[in-house]
Amino acid sequence: MVTPSSPQARRVTAVFLAAITLYFAAQIVLRLVLGGALETDEAEMMVMTPGFQLGYGPQLPLYNWLQVALSAVFGKSLFALAILKNTLLWLTYLLVFLGLRLWVPASLAAIGALSLFILPDVAWEAQRATTHSNMLLATCAATLAAFLWVLKSGRWAAYVALGVAIGLGGLAKYNFWLVPVGLFVAGVTVEQLRPRLIAARTAVVPVIAAAIVALPYAWMFQNPTLAFSSTSKLAMEEVEKSFSFDGLIALIGAMAILAVLPALVAAGIYLFNRRHVSDAINPANLTTLLWRASALLAAVLVVGVAAAGVGHITPRWLLPLFFLAVPALFIDVFGRLNGHGQRAFSVVVAVIAVAVLVGLAFDRNKPTARRAVDFTGLPAQLQEIAPMNTTPVIAEFFVAGNLARQEPDWRVAPYLGFAGPDFAGETVLFLFRKNIPPNLRAGMRQTGWPEGAEGEILQEGRIILPYDSGPEKMLKLDYKLVKTPALP
Repeated sequence: MVTPSSPQARRVTAVFLAAITLYFAAQIVLRLVLGGALETDEAEMMVMTPGFQLGYGPQLPLYNWLQVALSAVFGKSLFALAILKNTLLWLTYLLVFLGLRLWVPASLAAIGALSLFILPDVAWEAQRATTHSNMLLATCAATLAAFLWVLKSGRWAAYVALGVAIGLGGLAKYNFWLVPVGLFVAGVTVEQLRPRLIAARTAVVPVIAAAIVALPYAWMFQNPTLAFSSTSKLAMEEVEKSFSFDGLIALIGAMAILAVLPALVAAGIYLFNRRHVSDAINPANLTTLLWRASALLAAVLVVGVAAAGVGHITPRWLLPLFFLAVPALFIDVFGRLNGHGQRAFSVVVAVIAVAVLVGLAFDRNKPTARRAVDFTGLPAQLQEIAPMNTTPVIAEFFVAGNLARQEPDWRVAPYLGFAGPDFAGETVLFLFRKNIPPNLRAGMRQTGWPEGAEGEILQEGRIILPYDSGPEKMLKLDYKLVKTPALP
């Protein structure tokens, strides 16, 4: 049980809140100071936020909705992009802390929340590249906090909050659903926790969640080609070759990548402080819940990857699993250390924070960094090819987003299925970066023209964009000006 709030607990809470607030404020300032071209996921938001829509493409819409709202206030700017990304990460740590604080002392809750920072895909990739995965983290955190509130209090407000959190998570990323399912199934297996989960009040949770996701999910099933176009990333095999050892090997490798650093840090701190081992803090129900949920998710992933013939796994797809497992590990370790090792943990987190800030500054200032591409001359070069006030442009996300940032009134679209229906029958300028897409026919198919559709190529050539690091590095864009066929 958690003791009533003490001066020490309030001090720990204040330090924790100040630390995460200052860190993410520093990340916003760093991104604005570095400036330059938009990263790929940032650029995606420039062309995937035309306004409020039930769906935008292969990603679920919640991140886009919030970006639309912020852009209405701050304009389609780097600041609007940076503040959303970092606010979601800030909320992730805060909500995990608040949920854990219901069960453990403030110091242990802070360690459990900050343990997520030891995951490279959270500390590094969430800052460097991702957008929708940050929404995944924030909604997972909200779900965990609300779930722990339900288990602790059983109040109506807790069940309502859980329904809202799950509904929002269902609009964040598809793999979010692993978290509530894992928590509910694991919770039912813990005798002391089961009564809260089989209570009549639990029925309100799926009702609220279903109401939140209903319209966007209806849009998905009405537009399956566009909504599920990213399933190619899974590299799924044909049905007759469905069982995939390659997929299992990739899954184990991705798990190892995510697990190695947290395991090393936890083991190192434990070994250097093992003489202080005790049972002073033993939140057995909490850690049992998190470990069982993690084991369940791992089993589901193994069976799913093998059965579906998935051939490609990206570590960040496994974040729901490690979102539960890593806090469980550190709560277990530090619960046994009776307060010792906290200074070492704080040093590790501080070193990682400084390393991420310095590393991002270097990564975005290296000569080959994407932000070093100078897009300022691109609009003028395109104007020499065709009148841009009437000619739509289709390009992959990095180029499309940075062009839309330069010319927000131009008609710019990515290689997604809504571009074809919007531009069919017009003269369209297709841009290709590093064979993305590999050819015009593939590009037209990706953007919604039917298989075999061909346009009349009016002009083709190459555009060169410089890097601000020097003339020795250039970005080459091939282009084709095409009279496209109308769609039936």
